[in-house]
Amino acid sequence: MRRDLRSGVFVALGVLALLLLPAVAAAANHQVEVGQGGDRFVDDQSNTSTTTINVGDTVTWRWDNGFHSTTSGECNPNCSQNGLWDSGTASAPNTFSHTFNTAGTFPYFCNVHLAMMKGTVIVQQAGTAPAANFSFAPQGPVMGNAVNFTDTSTGAPTSWAWNFGDPASGGNNTSAAQNPSHAFAAAGSYNVSLTATNASGSNTTQKSITVSAGGPIPCVADEHTLCLNNGRFAVKAHWTKPDTTAGDGTAIPLTGDSGYFWFFDASNIELITKVLNGCALNNAYWVFAAGLTNVGVDLEITDSQTGIVYDKQNPVGTAYAPVQDTKAFATSCP
Repeated sequence: MRRDLRSGVFVALGVLALLLLPAVAAAANHQVEVGQGGDRFVDDQSNTSTTTINVGDTVTWRWDNGFHSTTSGECNPNCSQNGLWDSGTASAPNTFSHTFNTAGTFPYFCNVHLAMMKGTVIVQQAGTAPAANFSFAPQGPVMGNAVNFTDTSTGAPTSWAWNFGDPASGGNNTSAAQNPSHAFAAAGSYNVSLTATNASGSNTTQKSITVSAGGPIPCVADEHTLCLNNGRFAVKAHWTKPDTTAGDGTAIPLTGDSGYFWFFDASNIELITKVLNGCALNNAYWVFAAGLTNVGVDLEITDSQTGIVYDKQNPVGTAYAPVQDTKAFATSCP
């Protein structure tokens, strides 16, 4: 009996379409001083009469002294209201707030001082949080030796928070450097995470890194690991969704050389892969993979005899590019 996966695929695509919608930044409140120095509007952040905010943010004007208003409109040279907002003339102490739900440039003035006392609110679309990602070298790390991590995040992050999943290293388990290094004292698998942040938010990604003792590491098949080619190659697939949630694919073996992974639904195959012995043809082991997804995928294949790791990444929001690498493990043949 043949299972029809189409309904599962359509559901997955529908969910993915929702996930690809841009994230909405939290609204903020910005304050402008009214009458500071007698006849000025002064933004608390810019210290000028110009206030720059994002769509959905609120501006609150606070009267410092005197009689003033905040009235939407332009003075060119005479002042005229446009009806977007008007606090009315009031004396200190007083406050007035207005929320801006569309992008644009909004001039305003004081009805008492007219062109002598003007201000501008610039409303821009909020930026987007970065998409965290990183690479590391060497691909086959050995305990006691430094592993160099390189930030490959997009979206112009301004700060970085690393956790190497190695609590035994104490204070060295974390780093705020963009491109840090870390030496793992013991062999094993470590979940390394990077959180990249900019003014619009944060994003976290995590990768599993296998550190050897300098010799073979047996492949152990489990829920998230395929052991292919007579159990020599350990294969894992790590996924990341546009909303920054992440996890490990569930491994399903097919043959001694091949298997597949599902991510969100057992009836929906996301990634299929195989590792072939091509030593007799070009003195290398080959890796082939095909994906039915456009979530982020990190395919990690470890040669348990040499500790060499083959890592192939597919970015979030990009249709999975087929892998046909006949030189994936060019030094693993006898």
